[in-house]
Amino acid sequence: MEIDERHLEQRRIVSKSMDDPNHIAFNLLRTRVRQAMSDNKWKSIAITSPTPGCGKTMVTLNLAFSLSRNPGLKTVVVDLDLRRPSIAPTLKIEPDRSIAQYLLERSDEARDCFVQVDPNLILGLNSGHTPASSELLQAPRMLELFDYIDRELSPEIVLFDLPPMKSSDDALGFLPRVDTSLLVVASGTTTTAEVDECELQISELDKLLGIVLNKCEDAQAEDYYY
Repeated sequence: MEIDERHLEQRRIVSKSMDDPNHIAFNLLRTRVRQAMSDNKWKSIAITSPTPGCGKTMVTLNLAFSLSRNPGLKTVVVDLDLRRPSIAPTLKIEPDRSIAQYLLERSDEARDCFVQVDPNLILGLNSGHTPASSELLQAPRMLELFDYIDRELSPEIVLFDLPPMKSSDDALGFLPRVDTSLLVVASGTTTTAEVDECELQISELDKLLGIVLNKCEDAQAEDYYY
């Protein structure tokens, strides 16, 4: 499936075209994530935030496009924010089937939930609102989805876009299924208490790779160029 790069940049997905110098920040994040996952032989990473509006989906997609530019690094992104899925709307894609439908056993084939948008990048999409999301994320059919991803898609790395931690128990219940996670916080919005609380909860599961500070102002754009 072809993705409109101009639309991506309007939605702050800058790692696809790399015209915006801010993509360098995601390249740096990519390198640190790859090093940590290689050192620990990890394959799956969840991305969440304390509250809505921190930019976790934006970080997930930018990191995914940055990772997938590496030859041989097949990357899969799975939208597991079943209550408020954002990946398909952000990319302006209308999925034929959703992961929620598969987990609810209203769709027989897991492959119907996935689209390929780059040679090394495959997306698992969702749509609509699913009330019983916490139960679905911990249901036996989730293991079948994991098996399909591993067996049929054969990725080097899998990114799971999870709901915000303080919105429900979805993320906390799902984190034991992955190797590690990133917590995305928003400068000027996320409070210290929210960061501390979420960091503690994830650390108790030994699943915290690091914290990504989003929406902060740094050097001028031209300063990124040598």
